[in-house]
Amino acid sequence: MNKLTFDKILVVDDNPPMRKALVETLKHLQYDAIEAGNGIEALEKIERLQSDHSGRESSNIVLIMSDLMMPVMDGRELLIELKKRNIGLQFVMLSGYLTNNALDDLKEKGLSGWLQKPADIDQISNLLHKILK
Repeated sequence: MNKLTFDKILVVDDNPPMRKALVETLKHLQYDAIEAGNGIEALEKIERLQSDHSGRESSNIVLIMSDLMMPVMDGRELLIELKKRNIGLQFVMLSGYLTNNALDDLKEKGLSGWLQKPADIDQISNLLHKILK
């Protein structure tokens, strides 16, 4: 499987141990991962990296893996805000609470994929390979 060497995955989760575990899993899978604690922080990181005029390819975020339920700005709100701003990134939602209706709604808003929490390394690897191939 081809791994990304210059592109980043942004992990967004308000639970620090869960967020750190996912970042470490992605690094183990040879992906470059950065993190944010909520949707607002994620938008700030995306904007900061997009406005980086150094031309470094290593500043490109290509995929967001976000928890659905978070304070400040949740995953659904983040997905909607990205679409409003025409920021075209792949988006994977992580949740233990996704219903079929919620999933259909998120897909209409541009969701690339989803994982039920807790997801294991094989599930994460398979989904990322499918989305980023």
